[in-house]
Amino acid sequence: MTDAASNHFELLEKIPLYVPGKPIQEVKREFGLERIIKLASNENPWGPTLAVKERIWKAVHGDADEGLGLYPVSDGFYLRQAIAECRNVNLNQIVLGNGSAELIEMAAKACFIAGGSAVIPRHSFAIGGIAVQTAGGSVIETHATATEVSVEAILEAARPDTKMVYFPNANNPTGVQVGRDGVELLVKGLREDILLVVDQAYMEYAKPDEFPDAAEFLCERENLLVLHTFSKIYGLASLRIGYGLGNERMIKLLERVRSPFNTNHIAQAAAETAIKDPYFLSFCREKNQQARDIFFEEAKNHRCKVTGDVGNFVLMETAIPAQDLFIQLLKKSIIIRPMHGYELPQHIRVTLGRPEEMEAFWEAISPMLV
Repeated sequence: MTDAASNHFELLEKIPLYVPGKPIQEVKREFGLERIIKLASNENPWGPTLAVKERIWKAVHGDADEGLGLYPVSDGFYLRQAIAECRNVNLNQIVLGNGSAELIEMAAKACFIAGGSAVIPRHSFAIGGIAVQTAGGSVIETHATATEVSVEAILEAARPDTKMVYFPNANNPTGVQVGRDGVELLVKGLREDILLVVDQAYMEYAKPDEFPDAAEFLCERENLLVLHTFSKIYGLASLRIGYGLGNERMIKLLERVRSPFNTNHIAQAAAETAIKDPYFLSFCREKNQQARDIFFEEAKNHRCKVTGDVGNFVLMETAIPAQDLFIQLLKKSIIIRPMHGYELPQHIRVTLGRPEEMEAFWEAISPMLV
């Protein structure tokens, strides 16, 4: 191997690996357990709907226009059409991705062909920083805590070579959300040539009139990309499908770095059905809020601090190291997410599950919190 190639791979080795939540099958095998409650990956315990499952069955078995032996519609025209109707945008303002993670990667590819930097608040979704570095950019991390993020710090951190800001709102894993004034300040205060990527993976868990949707500013800022996913409230995590909203010029640029057939036909068909069912979203939103209210009350009773008002998860701080809690809960058939990888060694992230799952969680963890 040449010195140049060796140096290249040494740079890759410095990029952190994304560590997903521990899968159910692995925990069963490792601990010899039969039933597992997974509260680690912010999946929707109520989805997908029967209508979505029936649409998947039809897509698999197929007619003359469908089936596993055929390539999908490369640009996802029919799903994009459904999204356009739902979000009241033009068809050409939508790009599809293999989950919102791929959309972040596409944005990074578009921005860092010739290098540069990205501003990302501390404790943000790890894929943001990984995507930037993999594309050849560097990360400027701004100050943030488990309970707040500073828009002013983001604006001040931008350098002459900054080409992108990744801003998850609400943030995963902290659950911190910036209000409309903060979003507007970021949209209007950021240098115009910088691409602002606002990740709204958990928007649907908030009441529609209470969430500061960055898409409202698409007409005011050319370099704005707003991300959404079908992995959370829509319950389609295993199908890997998400979408981005931007102005037509931005979407055309992203199409240049989008891989052909990046979203499969089953995912497109399922998502198209799911986005047409607002009643399911209302149901999940209500169930999630009930679970959140109960969780906050239980945490208060156990003298634990919790954060996160938006999303299907909460961040809880305890006196016990998160990794120790994680191991002990695994032995009791419950998977949560320790946050030491996000520099929050005393915090765990807990997905809000069904009532019986949350009861099992508190029954398991309560003796450890005494």
